[in-house]
Amino acid sequence: MSPVIAPFRAPRLAALFLTFAFGVVGFAMGINALVKSHDQKNLVKDQAPSGATVNIDTNDVFKVGCVVTAVCAALAALSFVLLLFTRSTTKAAAPLSARTLPLQAILFSFLSVWLFASLVAMTDIVANRQAKVSAFIGTLQLQDSIIKAVEAQLGVTSVYREIDYLRLAVILPWIAFLFSTISSVLSFAAVRRSARHTSTAFTSTPARAPEPAASVKEETDIKQVEV
Repeated sequence: MSPVIAPFRAPRLAALFLTFAFGVVGFAMGINALVKSHDQKNLVKDQAPSGATVNIDTNDVFKVGCVVTAVCAALAALSFVLLLFTRSTTKAAAPLSARTLPLQAILFSFLSVWLFASLVAMTDIVANRQAKVSAFIGTLQLQDSIIKAVEAQLGVTSVYREIDYLRLAVILPWIAFLFSTISSVLSFAAVRRSARHTSTAFTSTPARAPEPAASVKEETDIKQVEV
């Protein structure tokens, strides 16, 4: 019996690999942004004058960035697992990669929609907002011009779109979203193709004529002997 292969195996393998690759990249960019943001905050606070208190609020981009990072990690994990099952072939009538096609399509669709919504929000925040920086010496709040001068002296900025690691954390997950959507579409197409093949195979199988009952045949033979 020849191995059973789910429909669109080669395109789905390619899409799964690229989803995995850019899911890992998106996750790495999110972690990189988190670490570098933390380091820059510490740099600014360490360079502040003695007795000064510096507050840097980046909760808006931090929260949505954590969501994007988590979804990219989920996409990478899901794609990796499915790659292992889709690569292998089996002589079973219904391999695991074929039986779980509807579930694969639903999971990829859910994660793609979730990632899209998060990326739209993050893209808007990075493009149009900046960190809220305030500094105090005792109870006296420093003017924004002084804060900007200190930022320029340290080589940092509070404007999100001017920060390289934030731009990368937004751009690269969009590519992960693209290949996740392709994986979802291919999974749905494979489900439809499998259902069509199953229906065709069922309707094309000729019905077998019922065999004559053995008891009727024996009864006829007995009557002939009696005569």
